[in-house]
Amino acid sequence: MSFRPFFSAQGEGVKKLKLFNFRSYLGSFEMNLEDCFSPVVLIGSNGAGKTNLLEALSFLVPGRGLRYSRLLDIPFHSDIRYQDEKVIEMPSRWSVFAEAYRGEFMTEVGTGVMPNQKRRQVKVNGQLKKSQESLEDILSMLWITPALDRLFCSDPSSRRQFLDRLVQAFDGAHAARCSNYYKAMRQWGRLLKEGRVDEKWLSSLEEVMVSTGVAIGAARLDIVERISRFLKEETDSIFPTATLEIKGFLEQTLQEKPALLAEDLFRFKIKKSRAIYADGGSFSGPHTTDLKVYYQAKNQDAALCSTGEQKALLISIILAQLKAQMKEKGVCPMLLLDEIYAHLDKKRQEALFEQVSLFPSQVWFTGTDVDLFKGLQKRAQFFNIENSTASCFRAVA
Repeated sequence: MSFRPFFSAQGEGVKKLKLFNFRSYLGSFEMNLEDCFSPVVLIGSNGAGKTNLLEALSFLVPGRGLRYSRLLDIPFHSDIRYQDEKVIEMPSRWSVFAEAYRGEFMTEVGTGVMPNQKRRQVKVNGQLKKSQESLEDILSMLWITPALDRLFCSDPSSRRQFLDRLVQAFDGAHAARCSNYYKAMRQWGRLLKEGRVDEKWLSSLEEVMVSTGVAIGAARLDIVERISRFLKEETDSIFPTATLEIKGFLEQTLQEKPALLAEDLFRFKIKKSRAIYADGGSFSGPHTTDLKVYYQAKNQDAALCSTGEQKALLISIILAQLKAQMKEKGVCPMLLLDEIYAHLDKKRQEALFEQVSLFPSQVWFTGTDVDLFKGLQKRAQFFNIENSTASCFRAVA
């Protein structure tokens, strides 16, 4: 898959990263990079703190980060107090700060949680912002972690998260839509299960679910169409071509009917499901959608492919997403690759390193052995990570 025609896309990256009480990084931590666009390789033993750095970077875009973590789980050794399973005190704070670049334009961006606050705050150039959506115009980001290695064999919720991550990298407002949908659905479900049938309240929550749900479904269909277009162009790639298919009531309805009619049908389905949901049942909506992936050349469900083939299919999807975003938005997302070489043969490892070296944006790698990254030794910045400290070094071939 060649990226040379897309060098006009703006690159993204960070030149300075500062953490405070983030995961294993007790107190203040600072990392300075020579170049905000060339690859970065983090070398260290298991548990040294490599993935924590990638997670910190992932909080510089809207959403819950690459581990999909609760904010309460982030601070180093936080003494959180609970009462009746509810948080009543969270004394520790954590923060992530970076000098972020999109092309030549630099933005100071920070995010974190202050003591005894339960929501993540965002600051851009020192100014407090109302929501995470303000991060959308600063950086975009995609990642592959070991947790995704068996994505196609896991439960549908994992594939929904993966699909929504692809959408969010293209459209930063998608995270807010998903948050609003699930929040309204939780409130709606709580009212029904508690027997509080307040028609006005229920109807207002259902309207939120309908409007955001249809927008979520439409955005998912759009990103799959965009990615599929570029997957079809790369039939000669060393990474197998994947075929993507969305399985969901709302997405299927949107493919067959206008959006306004889809809203009416979804509204009817939700109202009809009130009694069923109150008794512990469910209904079909954006929260039940699944993403099916097939190995095109073999006409085989990805879940039945080998572990190595599944990893290669996953990379193929991410590369197609990057290509679509570069061509259609003129921006290349940052890419975070955690232990990416696992399950890849030597030929595909080398091909991946060669391709990401052509990206205009910063790509971060983690690994335990520097010899695995020989193909990047003249192009990347290397850091040794040990006991949550970072030291720059020059790899020797």
